[in-house]
Amino acid sequence: MTTTNAYIPKAWENVNCPFCNSGESDIYEKFGSTYQYAYVTCRNCGLIYTKPRPKYDQDFLDAAYASYYQFAENITVNDLDNIKESSLKLFEKEIVHLLKYDKEKKAVLDIGSGMGTFLLAAKKYYPVAEGMDVSLKMAAFVEKNIGVKVHIGQFENFNPPHKFSLIHMSHVIEHIPNPNEWVQHAKELLTPDGILVINVPNKYSLSFRLQHFFYKAGLKKQFSDTWSDPSRTPDHLFEPTIRSMKYFLDKNRFEILEYYTYSRKDATSDKNWLARFMHRSLKIGSNLAFITKPKSV
Repeated sequence: MTTTNAYIPKAWENVNCPFCNSGESDIYEKFGSTYQYAYVTCRNCGLIYTKPRPKYDQDFLDAAYASYYQFAENITVNDLDNIKESSLKLFEKEIVHLLKYDKEKKAVLDIGSGMGTFLLAAKKYYPVAEGMDVSLKMAAFVEKNIGVKVHIGQFENFNPPHKFSLIHMSHVIEHIPNPNEWVQHAKELLTPDGILVINVPNKYSLSFRLQHFFYKAGLKKQFSDTWSDPSRTPDHLFEPTIRSMKYFLDKNRFEILEYYTYSRKDATSDKNWLARFMHRSLKIGSNLAFITKPKSV
């Protein structure tokens, strides 16, 4: 029987809160196949983040995203209708909802564009549609099959010749060490009436809270079954909550136009009365959507 060795970072770094830079925190939970990682809760803004965390270098990136880099080798454009949790129909519904807020509809930029499903849904509404990603394979797939330019590199270094009326970051900022720098750069790239959309996991969702309760009660060895794989690397550097996201956006001078929780099967949480109650009233779903714009001076 073949066993997989646990991923062991070559170096660790002891970091402050990625949102507010506070060094005051309390242990939230330990995880990993040998409990080699820990999440802590920031005492100031409430963000849950990895501390200490593997050093954010190429060794970490290769370990955390190896399967993502290879994903483009196994899909075709026909698969985009049926990709689990990221289907074309889901993004088509999301983009129609976002058009209510983007009055200009000049240009859209999707950060962490992946296989390009969001861009495929958005391109028919925008004269300019572009993506950004870290994977050359993903970028090549999108450019060949969807006909949209995808820039390779880190967003904070991206300086295009034009601005965007919609910048979309879906499940991406929790993977980066400098989220404040990202949203400040997004502000620079937005048109005067442009909007920034940030979708993230909701660490205080009902499902995550139940997992945490079972973990604390000793009824579940791992708070997530996926962490039983000893080679699994913590690709999320932090886990957002509603409180911490509100702090983060206010700190960076963004006005929240709308926010709600959602499931990966219903991007706008308006499918029926139960979805609206769970996600728009109680806000206990597994994912958070924030539609924002820069505050006026």
